[in-house]
Amino acid sequence: MKKYWIIALAAVAAMASCTRELEENAPASEATGSTLVITAGFEDTSSRTSLSMNGDNTHAEVVWNSGDAIRVLASAGEYSYYSSSFTTSSDGVPVGEFACHNWQPVSSTMYGAIYPSDKLKGFSYNSTSGYTFGLVIPPVQTAVKGGVERGLLRAFAKIGSSMAPDIKFKNGISLLRFRIAGSAASQVRKVKLTAGATISGDCMIYLRENGDIEYDVHRWFLPLEYGQQNYIELSGSFESGADYYFASIPCESEGFSLLFYNASGQVIACYSDKTLNLRRSRITDIGTVTLNTTFGTPNPNVIKYMEHTKGSKPVTIALVAEGFTASEQDKFVNLAGSAVDLLFQTEPYKTYKDYFNVYLMKAVSKESGASVTNGSGTVTTRKDTFFSARWGSSSYDDMTSDCDKAWGYVSTFCPEIQSGLLSIDEVGVAMIINDTRYGGRCHVTSTGRCMAHVPYTYGGKAINWSFPSIVADDDATQSGAHYTTTDEYNELGRSKGDWRNTFLHEFGGHGFGRLLDEYWKGTSYSTGTTISGHGWSLPYGLNISGTYNNVPWQDDLLSNQSSLIAKDSRYSRLGRFQGGDEMIMNRWRCEKISCMIDNRPYYSAWQRELIVKRIMELAGGSFSLSDFISKDVTTDPVRDGASTKAPLPDGIECPPLAPPVLIDRSGHGVPQPVCLQL
Repeated sequence: MKKYWIIALAAVAAMASCTRELEENAPASEATGSTLVITAGFEDTSSRTSLSMNGDNTHAEVVWNSGDAIRVLASAGEYSYYSSSFTTSSDGVPVGEFACHNWQPVSSTMYGAIYPSDKLKGFSYNSTSGYTFGLVIPPVQTAVKGGVERGLLRAFAKIGSSMAPDIKFKNGISLLRFRIAGSAASQVRKVKLTAGATISGDCMIYLRENGDIEYDVHRWFLPLEYGQQNYIELSGSFESGADYYFASIPCESEGFSLLFYNASGQVIACYSDKTLNLRRSRITDIGTVTLNTTFGTPNPNVIKYMEHTKGSKPVTIALVAEGFTASEQDKFVNLAGSAVDLLFQTEPYKTYKDYFNVYLMKAVSKESGASVTNGSGTVTTRKDTFFSARWGSSSYDDMTSDCDKAWGYVSTFCPEIQSGLLSIDEVGVAMIINDTRYGGRCHVTSTGRCMAHVPYTYGGKAINWSFPSIVADDDATQSGAHYTTTDEYNELGRSKGDWRNTFLHEFGGHGFGRLLDEYWKGTSYSTGTTISGHGWSLPYGLNISGTYNNVPWQDDLLSNQSSLIAKDSRYSRLGRFQGGDEMIMNRWRCEKISCMIDNRPYYSAWQRELIVKRIMELAGGSFSLSDFISKDVTTDPVRDGASTKAPLPDGIECPPLAPPVLIDRSGHGVPQPVCLQL
């Protein structure tokens, strides 16, 4: 029964190419009395299990070392199990004998096994899900010449309803192999792999009865150890020409990067836009990366547009180019700079400008523009652009791009992320798209990450946006609605701008400010009081309330309204106004009009407070209501300028921008299993 694991090589079309098949399995078991001996194994911190490449360097055998141990598990219910550890004295062999001297057979549903023994993170079995194991891949790993850190070669086995004579393990991870060369190779002390998908942290692996293997990076056994991470750091000394490996959760990533650090923390950044396909039980070889660049050399494709002078750490934002060819990169810089300029001419960003670092990041597309869809996500006209931005010719509700790839790109070249000062969840990102169609949509996650999509609509021509044509009759009750009158329009003014107002709305509002829309359509509404995102660990959409009483701005602003009016009479615009979150009734906002309705360069008082709270948090400071009020500028350039009353000013009339795409990445942990040791 000389069966053992073999990890095959699979190449990514990034730097090298070759693919080989895998033969996978592992040894079996026999039970006699209280001593059980099996042929297989793996284990704890004393584990030295390693890779052994064959002569042709095409396959890697997993070989056992003396002291390795596995853990055999016996399911005793949905989230309960018994377990025993098996240790081997075999050394340097692909199949070794493992013994347990206190084996006590139990009445169980199913048996399973895991390597290494001390990395058990939950086990369960049921007839629907099959075998469920908790898989944890640490995002920080130690570099080992020609192999991996011991204990990283996670493996699983389903045994059956009894201890069968033959156990067959399955490799649970992927390996990414690389080499370094060049004048700077000997200075490398850390290599960081960043992908556009979860490649390390906590997840679950399912071994189905039909033989299928599935991974779920959105579920895990509690307690959570690392969460979901899109990076792996490999630290140690590196030799030129030697093989090194990252151990990863299997996934597919559209684009990936490698950051090489020297002992001083200086960086050489390498990015590939190729697809990285990390398959289970495969070694993906990306070949040799030649490092002839001096560490710390500034990247010419990254322009530092603004630099902070306040705060213990910078509040960082990045604008990336999409659909700009090599000859159009200056156009991107000019457009991106003009959008940033308008943002920081708008309160409260204007007052708190000195807290920000702003980067403009060039990315060269093969074609100008963006792909066209049928309005429901199917691409009808494809453009070869760096981040694959796309939306409908007459509908922007399906506006999207390869956001994970863009976040990975920013993670590669943003200095604050390179240094470890900030994560991608703390860096606001906007994509400036070289397409003249109307659109704009922001994708945001529960972890704080954002991607605001902003096209160069109509080539910079004037655009108008209107206040909704129907309004609620009463702000406190759902009694009815009426058509908006000319007087109501004149009170609020008419919003006129251009594509940069989309940037104010999508990035300044949705992305950085974490605000929901405050417009509504027609007369439809929900009777529910729950606002999506309010329950996130980093709450989203607090500018909208689902109840008339106890609105979020009650204590800070409404309760102090009389004292605020004494400071500035325009605080009298504060209140509880019905309409928002696309619903005409049963949703409330704090002012009648703001950027989150018609894209004007004006955020309401409560929106400004929420934005400033986020700025101060990211800057490492504390928020003071009195300090905020003392600095707050309440002027609305549209209303108070009194220059855009009815009828509408010249310009192209456009509908409201699409609501944000909310992505809940909080995961769904399952109850921690009860571990009953034998």
